[in-house]
Amino acid sequence: MQIDLAESYRGGRRTISLQLPVRDEQGHLNFKIRQLEVNIPKGVRSGQHLRLKGQGGAGHGTEPAGDLYLEVQFAPHRLFRADGCDVYVDLPVAPWEAALGASVTMPTPDGNVQVSVPAGSPSGRRLRLRGKGLPTTPPGDLYAVLSVVLPPAGNDAAQAAYRALASSFGDFNPRAAMKG
Repeated sequence: MQIDLAESYRGGRRTISLQLPVRDEQGHLNFKIRQLEVNIPKGVRSGQHLRLKGQGGAGHGTEPAGDLYLEVQFAPHRLFRADGCDVYVDLPVAPWEAALGASVTMPTPDGNVQVSVPAGSPSGRRLRLRGKGLPTTPPGDLYAVLSVVLPPAGNDAAQAAYRALASSFGDFNPRAAMKG
């Protein structure tokens, strides 16, 4: 069963349709469609199984019906990805926010929050928001992975600003660590 990551944060109910094999009196196999209400527990993780007692296949003779197990998978999301109980989001920041530090608004599956970007943060730095991942016991963490995004140099003023920046950091070599 595929659910949205946000459904794991809130929990909820979902109606699913199942096509179940049934034998008629002549022994022919037919399929019957059943609708089931499924409770999605708050904090369910991708890969976890939900047990629906007595909703599986019919038992032999007078035996009761078996249990139905649904494996939960998270639908791909354009912003968030889960790893176990932890959730990751790529957080774009401007070069001056990364260099000087800033307070920025960041989306989470549970709503927006303010995070502090420490001064001197490189691209790829992970900021941890303890307990803001999946609401399991104990709760997971939410990680913002910083991505420094350069503004375009699409006009004369922007190009002049980049030339001034290059002049201010004349000795800076971003590939210095690559020298042998």
